Amino acid sequence: MKSKYLCVLVAGLLTATTSCNEMLNPQPVGLQTIDATFTDFAGTLAAVNGAYSTLTSGNLYRGNNDMLYVDYASDDIVNVSKLASSAYSLVDYFELPADNGMTFGLWDGFYRLIYRSNVIINRVPGLTFPVAQSRNSAGTLFKDQFVGEAKFLRAFAYFNLVRLFGDVPLRTDEIKSPTDVNIPRTPAAQVYQQIIDDLKDAAAKLPPTYSGSGAGNERGRASRWAALAMLADVYLTQKNYAEAKTTAAQVITQSGLNLNPKYADNFAARGGQENTAESLFEIQFSNGGQASGTAPLGQNYSFIMGPTNNASGGVVNLAAYRPSDNTNSDNEAGFRGGLIQEYEEGDVRRDVNFGRGQSGDGTQRWLTVKYYVPGSGAVGQANFPVYRLAEVYLIYAEAANESNTVDALAYEYVNRLRRRAFDLPLTTASEKADLKPGLSQAEFRAAIRSERRKELAMENKRWFDLVRYGFDYTNQVLKVDQKRDNFTRDKLLFPIARIETLNNPLLTQNPGY
Repeated sequence: MKSKYLCVLVAGLLTATTSCNEMLNPQPVGLQTIDATFTDFAGTLAAVNGAYSTLTSGNLYRGNNDMLYVDYASDDIVNVSKLASSAYSLVDYFELPADNGMTFGLWDGFYRLIYRSNVIINRVPGLTFPVAQSRNSAGTLFKDQFVGEAKFLRAFAYFNLVRLFGDVPLRTDEIKSPTDVNIPRTPAAQVYQQIIDDLKDAAAKLPPTYSGSGAGNERGRASRWAALAMLADVYLTQKNYAEAKTTAAQVITQSGLNLNPKYADNFAARGGQENTAESLFEIQFSNGGQASGTAPLGQNYSFIMGPTNNASGGVVNLAAYRPSDNTNSDNEAGFRGGLIQEYEEGDVRRDVNFGRGQSGDGTQRWLTVKYYVPGSGAVGQANFPVYRLAEVYLIYAEAANESNTVDALAYEYVNRLRRRAFDLPLTTASEKADLKPGLSQAEFRAAIRSERRKELAMENKRWFDLVRYGFDYTNQVLKVDQKRDNFTRDKLLFPIARIETLNNPLLTQNPGY
């Protein structure tokens, strides 16, 4: 939320995690207590905004960029080289040990978000002060909206955790005592059911749109359609193709959202806008690109994306978040399946997402420019997309194909993305861009997977796609095509950080670590 109303939550909301008992002091000194927070509209709104700030004030989508690290495990992103001793390389080559900071950052960050969400879900329904009956710009109670936002964020946290780690501790209540902290892992199926329940309830409570005027109505908050887009993604991940198709269709036909005419329109760093008519949910960063007490931090993606010869303010850009490229001299012998080579000649998405620049060894390589404004140094302002309507189109097409219910719309939705990729009118058939009709299931599957890879490049999707596609496909593109010899079936899950298993004796480690 880019407004003066966004602030981080204080006291327990800032400090509680699943493993840090000492942070759960019920009588904090010099800080506002949780009870004092939920006494008026401003305090309650601050609590909700504080939950959102978990995404930007820690290491999930800023700082160490732990969520971006995840895609180093995919075939889309490569580190500088295998010889580079860094967390990037450890993920890229499947050498990540259990004792590492990246998976701790993911685990800690998402469980902080879950804790804050649980506090809101637990406390807001019972609020009785007069302003609790206030209504948002859509005419619904803010109380319902706030609970819906918290359930959306809790579902988002668990959806990422269960895909990254498998079985994870499922907590839907507020932690009030150090004795409540340690619980064992919950079967993934049960976690997924909670995610689905949360998203259904969020969709029922959240407004379809926000006016952008007034506290609590800022654009960028989770909406009904954002909840349903994530729900369609969850169903697709579970291979519940009928529900995935139905839910995706609901978003497409009822939301009033539309594709932007140009692909670049989606990305502020590439001349576009934020929170556009195609956007469903974005990680919000501050317009000023600077941190303050009442605004989210600017993102620091230039630190890992920008070319080294564009360093600004003494910042050393690593040029490490690079697309895989068959022509890269760092590649192992026989390397193939590069992301750069996936794009057809004339596909504008390649040059929106990537550009040639100077890497650490002084040579010109393909670098990521999707979120990077040259000369911005370590602090930028471009939002990070989580869900766009384009992805919902692809969810519909994939669900239809995998359930053998392909219809004309499935082809049309993919073709609209392809037409836009070649700067053509979105709704006019094109011999150049459109897929040939009558593809086999395997052919249409390959086309959809290719479009996801090109359309959603560097949007934190590819690793989760590979996991969804299964071990055989992933083994082919990683171990066979890109020579990641350490990849095994066990590596479809990340290790739980060793510090978590030490602090919580009820946690078990994933196999292979």
